[in-house]
Amino acid sequence: MTNGAQWYSWLIHDYWFNELPASLQNSLLEGMRQRRVTPGRLIFGQGEPACGFYALLSGSIRFNDVRDQQEWLPPAPLQRPYWFGEVSLFDDRPRRHDVYAEDHVILLQMPQRLLAEQLQDHPRHWRPFRKLLEKKLGVAVPPVEEVTLLPTNERVAFRLLLLAEGYGPVDRSSRIFPESDVMSARGLGLTADVVERVLGEFARRGIIERGDGFISVFDVERLRKAAWHRLTESTL
Repeated sequence: MTNGAQWYSWLIHDYWFNELPASLQNSLLEGMRQRRVTPGRLIFGQGEPACGFYALLSGSIRFNDVRDQQEWLPPAPLQRPYWFGEVSLFDDRPRRHDVYAEDHVILLQMPQRLLAEQLQDHPRHWRPFRKLLEKKLGVAVPPVEEVTLLPTNERVAFRLLLLAEGYGPVDRSSRIFPESDVMSARGLGLTADVVERVLGEFARRGIIERGDGFISVFDVERLRKAAWHRLTESTL
C-alpha cells in the first residue's frame, strides 16, 4: 500500500514533477516513502553512502558546515516540494554533510537502489534529473559518460561547481570542502598533478582559496563561467 494518491496531489503542480514522463512519475509515486523527522534529528550523515533522492514537503533542513564551525539556515522559505539528493547520481562520493531537521519535517525519500534500477531500465529518465541539477548549477549538465570530453580546466571547474552548488539554495556551507573531494573516480579522469595545476590557477585568479586541506569558493559566478563549454553552455 502506498500514499501515491495523496502525494500526487502534492506534487502534480510542481514544475519539475509535472513535466516528467508518466512512467517516471509512477515509479517515484510507487517507490518513495514518507519520512517524518523531529527537530534536531539526523536525516543523513557525513560519510554515509548515497541514500537516495528526496522531496522536502514541510519544514526546513540544516546542513552543517564541513568544519562544524557554524550552522546555516535557508535565508527564505523554499518552494515546496524542494527536491534534493540527485547530485549523488552524478557523483561517486559518500555524503559530505550531516543533514538535520531544523523543525518538524516531512520528506519523501526514493531509495538509491530503486532509483538506480529505474535509471538502468530506462536510460531516458536520466534527462529529468540532469535538468533538475542544471537549475541548481546554472550550467547544462553533460551525461556522466561525456564529462571527460570537457577540456581540462572546464572539467575541474564543473567538478568544483558540483561540489559548491549541488544542493542549491538550501546549502551554502558546501562552498567550503576538502580538497580530497575534488578527485572523483567517476567523470573527472585527470591525474592529481593536473588537478593541482588547475586548482593553483583558479586560486591565482581569485576564484577559490586553498588552505589546510580545504577549498573555499569565493566567486561562484566566475567558477560557473570557467565551467562553460559547448557541453555545459546554459540553456536555462
